[in-house]
Amino acid sequence: MPIEYALYSTYDAMGEALLSGELDIAWNAPMAHVQCLARSEGRCRTLAMRDTDADSHTVIVARADSGIGSVDDLRGARLALGVETSSELFLIPVTQLREDGLDPTTDCEAVELEPREYSDLKRWVDDTAIFDAIVGGVADAGAIFEPWLAHLIRRRRLEPEDFVEVWRSRPFCHCAFTAGPQLDPAIADRFVEILLSMDPSDPNVADMMKREHLTRWVTADSSGWADLTAAVEQAGLVGETF
Repeated sequence: MPIEYALYSTYDAMGEALLSGELDIAWNAPMAHVQCLARSEGRCRTLAMRDTDADSHTVIVARADSGIGSVDDLRGARLALGVETSSELFLIPVTQLREDGLDPTTDCEAVELEPREYSDLKRWVDDTAIFDAIVGGVADAGAIFEPWLAHLIRRRRLEPEDFVEVWRSRPFCHCAFTAGPQLDPAIADRFVEILLSMDPSDPNVADMMKREHLTRWVTADSSGWADLTAAVEQAGLVGETF
């Protein structure tokens, strides 16, 4: 399939380009994917994702010696979260913890961490900052995107038993290929077919798969982003940020 590619410095610019028809397909982070689906009123389509994008979780973790072992123990505790537009470090955990009877924004003491600017020109409080706050005693507990947790523990030369999982989100999907409203469904289907046919043992794709943290491409639909969509709607963020 012949493809012309374009590079964007922000998801905002790429999302607008997809909605306007400048692009046919975008590789989107969770927020950008949800916003494209919402702003197009369903005319955008979820195409595919990495196998590692399926069944993701956010976890609330604490030090094993903190005395925190349940959601109820978080009441009055110092809790570190991401910025309010972070999919996995704020929106999903806050929305689902409220369903479980704890409102992190009122029942916990917020830990203020300094955001840093990323390549998308936005300022984020990331998993590393939250993890270090937990390890350093600045926070009693914090939200971590689970795929990063083992890496962070190894990098700080700690042991898994040094930490306790206090809470776990429902599974959700992460990044995805999003088709624009104008893309011919037959072309979209062919694009997915090519992705699914990629063999990880093929040297022409093996390096890409290693760098992109996948072992195969899988099909996806919007249901994997239902929880994030609900959280974005409840927070009044539809159309506000990609």
